Amino acid sequence: MRGFSLIELLIVLGIVALIITFGYPSYRHQVMKSQRTDGKIFLLEIADREERFYADRGTYTTTLTDLGLASTTSPDGHYTVVITDDPSSDISLTCQITATAVGTQRKDSCDTFTIDSLGNRSSSPAGCWD
Repeated sequence: MRGFSLIELLIVLGIVALIITFGYPSYRHQVMKSQRTDGKIFLLEIADREERFYADRGTYTTTLTDLGLASTTSPDGHYTVVITDDPSSDISLTCQITATAVGTQRKDSCDTFTIDSLGNRSSSPAGCWD
């Protein structure tokens, strides 16, 4: 019976090492990109609840419990959310909701998403909503 030679084994290990070296960073980038959805969906859900709150009370709120949410962390735990009043106005007229990456998601290039009560979206860096 004949087995694998040391050279054949080293060649296979070298090929596997090359695949891991070049493939893993691309894989990790795609995972982080897909995890952005967690923050975006949570942000849009809060914006929707803010609009319903405004329709009922005539003002926005900065408290998530007023919106029926118990936590500032997104469902999968990749983003935390803060509601602030728009710097150019007060909370009764406008609000701004910001999701910031936490944990391992902070290594992603797109770490902050913002939406205001007018529906304007921004991100840091620009273009991450796409």
